[in-house]
Amino acid sequence: MTFVFCYPRDYKEMHTLNFAVLYVISIFLLFFPNGFCHADTNMQAGFQCSASDYSVNQDTFQTNLRILLDSLASNVVEHHGFYQTIVGKKVNKVYGTVLCRGDISANNCSDCTLNSTKVASNDCPESKDVSIWFRWCFLRYSNESFFGHMQPTAVAITNDTDFDDPSVVSEGLPFMSGVAAEAPEKSFMFNTKVLDTNQSGKRYGMAQCTRDISRVDCRSCLDDQLINFRTVIGNKRRWEIYGSNCFMWYNDYQFYSNVSNLLSDAWRPSSCTRLMIGMIIAVSAALLIFF
Repeated sequence: MTFVFCYPRDYKEMHTLNFAVLYVISIFLLFFPNGFCHADTNMQAGFQCSASDYSVNQDTFQTNLRILLDSLASNVVEHHGFYQTIVGKKVNKVYGTVLCRGDISANNCSDCTLNSTKVASNDCPESKDVSIWFRWCFLRYSNESFFGHMQPTAVAITNDTDFDDPSVVSEGLPFMSGVAAEAPEKSFMFNTKVLDTNQSGKRYGMAQCTRDISRVDCRSCLDDQLINFRTVIGNKRRWEIYGSNCFMWYNDYQFYSNVSNLLSDAWRPSSCTRLMIGMIIAVSAALLIFF
């Protein structure tokens, strides 16, 4: 985004002003490259590959798979971060799906999907049923249809030493149960919420389901995760759960963006971006007055 300020001053004054504005903006970006927000980063959370399967024609299947992966990567953004497709016929059919986390940008969704397809190709070259989990997206493909069928597969990620304040522990799971209850009712089955503990600051929760399952199954999927991993996550202040149809995140800092252009037809800057733009405008206006 470019800001142009036009004032009836001579070239020398405008040159000095432009240099000053650019200098201040450069210093700001140097010391605060992500604004004042604690930004989330994308990492691979895991992958699952089936055993090599030679019951189908490998050449035909691999050709169909390449077409499928390209289609997932090129269509996921315009379908609001969730896309499913089928390529091939009979035994050589490939079913594929990709889901991006609801808060990330379109560019991050696209990049994460591309990274997932590379991991699938490199780490599971002869597998027919593959799941790839990144923090920002989930990719799965199979030679058997799985669309609309809830899968129980899930893994919890936490740090064994990352214990929460005892006064907050009793609030964490009920809070995330509330996040889970609201997620299926959202238009994209994606929900974020904040818990203000007063004593130990805030906790941030997020839940999301793949959009091919029903809202009832979405709630059941999230509830099952909380039950199955209760002893693992119950006293932790940071944890993540990744499944085949639903996902949950809990943290003591705001790891997600308040706005996503994946879930809207119109582009809107994130809260971090709005903060940076506001500061740049304020600094520029102050320099205009000073000079």
